[in-house]
Amino acid sequence: MLSRPFPNLMDASAVLGAAFTLSLALSLPAAAQPNAPTDASAPRVASDLKDIRMKAIASLPKAGGSAIDRDGCPWRVIQPKSAAARLVAAQGWAVMADLPLGAYRAVSFAGQMEAGTSGTCNITQGNVAVFDGDKLVALAYGKSADDTAIGNLTALEGGAVRVWDGDIVGSPVGDLHVEADGTVRLGKLADEESVCKGQAKVPNVYGMPIDKARKALADKGWKPVRGGASPEPRQAALVRRGITEAESCAGTGLAYCDFGYAGPAGRLTLTTVGEKDLPTVSDYDVKCR
Repeated sequence: MLSRPFPNLMDASAVLGAAFTLSLALSLPAAAQPNAPTDASAPRVASDLKDIRMKAIASLPKAGGSAIDRDGCPWRVIQPKSAAARLVAAQGWAVMADLPLGAYRAVSFAGQMEAGTSGTCNITQGNVAVFDGDKLVALAYGKSADDTAIGNLTALEGGAVRVWDGDIVGSPVGDLHVEADGTVRLGKLADEESVCKGQAKVPNVYGMPIDKARKALADKGWKPVRGGASPEPRQAALVRRGITEAESCAGTGLAYCDFGYAGPAGRLTLTTVGEKDLPTVSDYDVKCR
């Protein structure tokens, strides 16, 4: 069916509304509403990321497959509350996040979820829809229905949104924000994140080995907090290397470790993943005073 030619716009619209995944449909030029007029009220959109595209669009097709395809990771699915998220859920998609994006709302959703070890989830057919109230104005999507380019969203101070991928161990891939001229842009990760109402900064330490990450944190005023004694071998080994802020390490699964820091505005917990002697940063969390 995907190879069938589209003789006219009505035929293309029918295919777009069929039960295909949104990412795949939008990756096919013939199915992306060819020659459709541009809505003068729609914002300009742009993506600086090679693996995620962004398009001005006004309608969503239904999710492909069945609900079983999206039942694998119930802890990653939220109950839609905004009108925008309810519209997405009504098309059969699994809604993962629903956040303000300046004057808009950003809703991330997926067509397929598969549970993994240690409470992880592999997410494919992920997308981010941008709504103006209950009106869809733009969409970010991966190159194909099989990739894990888009997963969850997290809020940033100032009204921006951080986009994460859908890999088993999720990583942030870019920041979605509204520029001064109204452009909705998906850009690369900022060099630092403002936290606690601007009282502190956290540098971009994602993917760094813990020894380099702790130095980058120290440059922004985050000081290591000595962890307690532990019989866990990996934590003990890190302490022997001088990384005394190691708080805990999991001996199974993805070998997560937590590290504690005190800063100018609160407490930061950094999480690493992997069994290397110097594991790499996967996430962090800040608790403001």
